[in-house]
Amino acid sequence: MKKVIVAIVILSAAVAALPQTGQAADLFNFYIRSGLITEDDFSFSPLLWTVGANFDFNLGPMLILSPECDLIVHQFDFSPVWLTPAVTLNLNLSGLYAGAGLAKFIVIGSGYTLTSDFLFKLNGGFKTDSFKLQVYTLSSFNHLFSDMAVGLTLGFGF
Repeated sequence: MKKVIVAIVILSAAVAALPQTGQAADLFNFYIRSGLITEDDFSFSPLLWTVGANFDFNLGPMLILSPECDLIVHQFDFSPVWLTPAVTLNLNLSGLYAGAGLAKFIVIGSGYTLTSDFLFKLNGGFKTDSFKLQVYTLSSFNHLFSDMAVGLTLGFGF
């Protein structure tokens, strides 16, 4: 739990240090992001970090379609490679957003590829044109909100 509190304090300090530009208003936003992912017991054992990209298509003043893809890394070992493509539909209110969508785990190894069933992704956060903070959960449709993966990402927009 201490690690979660330290991560929240560090991310809050980063948010406070960024220039406040208001709500993202362009038709399209692109973010490069990194973060952490763990199981729902918040053990961070093993510590998994993510790096990826996120596109936001602003469909109006309140709706955002967000395709994204992250690479999951454990101890700088890229064998096998874990990818998590996802797409969410979000409701945006003055920079705060929340939404849901679909995700999938794809494992690419030497001579094989494995995929999971589609997962339910629930997410929320804060975004501007140059910054995006996201908290999310991934869970199976068969066992909603049990045996979840929980993640936190920090993205910088271009």
